Amino acid sequence: MRVAIAGAGLAGMATAVELADAGHQVEIFESRPFVGGKVGSWVDADGNHVEMGLHVFFGCYYQLFELMKKVGAFENLRLKEHTHNFINKGGKTGSLDFRFLTGAPFNGLKAFFTTSQLSVQDKLQNAIALGTSPIVRGLVDFDGAMKTIRDLDKVSFGEWFRGQGGSDGSIKRMWNPIAYALGFIDADNISARCMLTIFQLFAAKTEASVLRMLEGSPYEYLHKP
Repeated sequence: MRVAIAGAGLAGMATAVELADAGHQVEIFESRPFVGGKVGSWVDADGNHVEMGLHVFFGCYYQLFELMKKVGAFENLRLKEHTHNFINKGGKTGSLDFRFLTGAPFNGLKAFFTTSQLSVQDKLQNAIALGTSPIVRGLVDFDGAMKTIRDLDKVSFGEWFRGQGGSDGSIKRMWNPIAYALGFIDADNISARCMLTIFQLFAAKTEASVLRMLEGSPYEYLHKP
């Protein structure tokens, strides 16, 4: 069978790999002069590699990692320390430090309660919002919690979080940066399903919150393979 794929983003390329492996003839059509979509990068006239944005790879990107292993790109990922760092105005830094004697969910609790990124008030409201979320249920009933989370796809994370008692301070200083890292949009535009799915995985699996980054640009180290 001959198959045409519209768009050479990561999803399009992954689909092409699966179809080609199944014996189909695949042709990809892309309107831009580079591939990768949101994970795209290109070389400018001066030879500099320009990326669409900062790309990090969470440890829970299991399907992507399988694809990268399949095409020989997984070895291009570099493991980072088990911390998520925030750079604030004026150069002040904060972090979520997941390094702990035990793993999930206790390393996550330690990270959120000890971070300097949030005020005490923000931490308390954070605890209320997340403590009354499906994430707690997910510790004993993962599938049931994920069903509830999937039903929140049409609700923004910002709307959901405020409705649970969360603060605007937490959104500004923590959840917006995380939302941008996940989808290049802020907490009022990303779905609650997207954010809570990641948090659920963080709470259930220690490796889920570990970060990796590519050795260099996606053009060289992800798309070419």
